[in-house]
Amino acid sequence: MAVIPRYPLEWLNFFRQQIDEIFSYLSTLEGTESKECEFSPSVDIFETPDCYVVEFDLPGFAGEDLSLTICCNTMVLKGMKREDTGAAGANYLCMERQFGHFCRTVEIPPAVDMDRVKARYERGVLAVVFPRLQDKNTLIRDIRIEEILHGK
Repeated sequence: MAVIPRYPLEWLNFFRQQIDEIFSYLSTLEGTESKECEFSPSVDIFETPDCYVVEFDLPGFAGEDLSLTICCNTMVLKGMKREDTGAAGANYLCMERQFGHFCRTVEIPPAVDMDRVKARYERGVLAVVFPRLQDKNTLIRDIRIEEILHGK
């Protein structure tokens, strides 16, 4: 558990610890080494009064080839688009579609209800919806302090 810094320079160390934790997690993902990541899907991020939405452009993907995880305040989408074999005996004159592995990370906005996050893949677009917290007081909790008296 990190301690919130008191002095400005301590914020750099705090930030480094969070980044180290994220990179440590990312390094455990299979098939995400930069040499294997062959492309990066386009992403749109927008907000409404009720939620934040992250949309990934993923045409031609099968749902089972996608993996969505959350670590700290980072959402990680990884996947693999299998190469289309094309027509038998075809000689391509132009081929711009991309195939292979990818890994895309997006920072999760603050004050979202992580218990109500939904992801939907439809017509080649993966939409991840982060509902805003209705009660901001759930972020701040009072903790009762129990006092223990020694010798009595």
